[in-house]
Amino acid sequence: MSALARHYYEFGVFTLDPTQRLLLRAGKVVALTPKVFETLLALVENTGLVVTKDDLLNKIWPDTIVEERCLSQNIFLLRKALGENSKGHNYIETIPKVGYRFLPDVSESQEMGGALVVQKRDRLRIVSTEEETIAADETPAFESLAPLALVRSVRDNVPIPLPSRLVLLLLGLMIASSVAAYFGFASSRASTARYEAKSIAVLPFKPLGSDQNDEYLGLGMADTLIGRLSHLSQVVVRPTSAIRRYSGRDLDVISAGREQRVDAVLEGSIYRSGDRIRLSVQLVSVRDGASLWSFKCDERCTDIFAVQDSISERVAEALALKLTGEERRLLTKHYTDNTDAYQLYLEGRYFWNKRSEEGFKKALNYFNQAIDADPNYALAFVGLADCYTMLADYDWLTPTDASSRAKAAATRALEIDDTLAEGHASLADIRRFYDWDWPGAEREYRRAIELNPNYVTAHQWYGEFLSAMGRHDEAVREMKRAEELDPVSVVVKNASGWILLFARQYDEAIAACQKVIEMDPDYGEVYSQLRRAYEQKGMYSEAFAADEKFRMFKTKVDRRSNQLSNPATISSAKSYWQKMLELARQDVKDNVEASRFRMVEIYAQLGEKDRAIEWLTKLCADHHFWMPFLKVHAHLDPLRSDPRFNDLLRRIGLQD
Repeated sequence: MSALARHYYEFGVFTLDPTQRLLLRAGKVVALTPKVFETLLALVENTGLVVTKDDLLNKIWPDTIVEERCLSQNIFLLRKALGENSKGHNYIETIPKVGYRFLPDVSESQEMGGALVVQKRDRLRIVSTEEETIAADETPAFESLAPLALVRSVRDNVPIPLPSRLVLLLLGLMIASSVAAYFGFASSRASTARYEAKSIAVLPFKPLGSDQNDEYLGLGMADTLIGRLSHLSQVVVRPTSAIRRYSGRDLDVISAGREQRVDAVLEGSIYRSGDRIRLSVQLVSVRDGASLWSFKCDERCTDIFAVQDSISERVAEALALKLTGEERRLLTKHYTDNTDAYQLYLEGRYFWNKRSEEGFKKALNYFNQAIDADPNYALAFVGLADCYTMLADYDWLTPTDASSRAKAAATRALEIDDTLAEGHASLADIRRFYDWDWPGAEREYRRAIELNPNYVTAHQWYGEFLSAMGRHDEAVREMKRAEELDPVSVVVKNASGWILLFARQYDEAIAACQKVIEMDPDYGEVYSQLRRAYEQKGMYSEAFAADEKFRMFKTKVDRRSNQLSNPATISSAKSYWQKMLELARQDVKDNVEASRFRMVEIYAQLGEKDRAIEWLTKLCADHHFWMPFLKVHAHLDPLRSDPRFNDLLRRIGLQD
């Protein structure tokens, strides 16, 4: 547009200058990000008309794949900048499922040739006039700083002579340029302004496009960034276990941030087509919804690691973190440079997190393929170790078969990279459950936490280890740290309940279980420890109900007869345990998780020591999951005076 063909929009106390990309309120600059400014301009240019969401997305983000929530975020920030509702003003109307409409009357002023033309836009029509009288109380308060169209004078209905207009035009341009220069500086400062946050959640990236089955890729991107950012000592990063439940869901970013109790949220979308990946990422303040930093790219898959480097560094910069040299190195550390291996690893972790027998077996397949693609991919070896450990934990693989494979994989991972916290934590668990090497396990747990103080799983597992060793105060402190790092995790809260149970704080253990049920009523594991806490308190009716819940989640079948399910039939502790024995025998036949150890507990409580020791001896030979907890398990107290039980404790290394 030429110097003599400039135009401005006015509505209320605001003036919008499309050329200089300025929004003024009573003569003062209102700072807007470029995309928010474009959103406002698109609405003002169509005052009174409904502008569809698709039209806005195409206009503001041309040739870019962007989610609708980016537009919603712009509208939110725009309403805040305009001061909606602060004094009863409403500027933007939402048309549900359609788009938006700009409500105020708008005047458009233009300087064309030698005449000043003022067009008044309202919600229904545009009226063009050459002259308009402005009431004294409507005269803009910022005339001394405004461009020509804002210092117009229509007094006596006489157009301003051309030479005078030229002088005013030059003056206006000089002032506008100065304001624009200031605004540009302010905008630059705003875009790079640092936001201090003590906690952040990285949400699963939302897969876009025709292939919506890339959920693993969106969750994997988040997992990778979480792994990098968790090395930063100045900020707490929610672990993957905390944000996994958002995968594949449409969600409100701010609500998710509040659920996670964090200061900022990193969210994004990912689109894959052939060998191309497009990313859109933004860091959002949970406090006010402001976009702190945003990033878009359209790169080849081979550049995905460089993209992750850039995102990690920019997030740290936006959060005003002062990084050590080691933290800066870890932010951009690559565990593989092979794109195929990386994507296979992501698929493996996706299925591992399903926590099912089929999921673990699929994960094993993907981790092995990742290793075939890159034999030095340490994280893929950690994935193998974790699969074998969990298969044994759930009684889907014998501990003897699992232990040698898990140890070989974890050892190989640390041979490749001894600074891998995940590798040390996995090896620690192997030393705890299979080797019964208690000093070695503790060394590995402590090393994992030293390498990554924000690694929630290492804190959780170390807390469980301390509990098994009878160091209950230390265990409780370690679990509190895990809960601080991930306050909404049912897994961590459930582990806290076990530790309280082994510390014989039964009321506190019951409260922890009830909190887990409140967080997730379908988390079946919690009913196992709730049952045991009630049993120790002699609350057999409540224990019976908890056992029924546990059995329904684990077997999906309720085998009880009406008489058996009636708590009124429980007349004594012995009648309760006799009923438990009947059910446990069937569970053993069906290979229900941990049912063999349940037989030990039941026989011990019934006073049948010979049978309890017989079962326990077999489990000890198998290196069963429950063996490390023999020293602290209250259900086994009736066996502690038996020399055979103490011999087993010495064999395991839990007694001198």
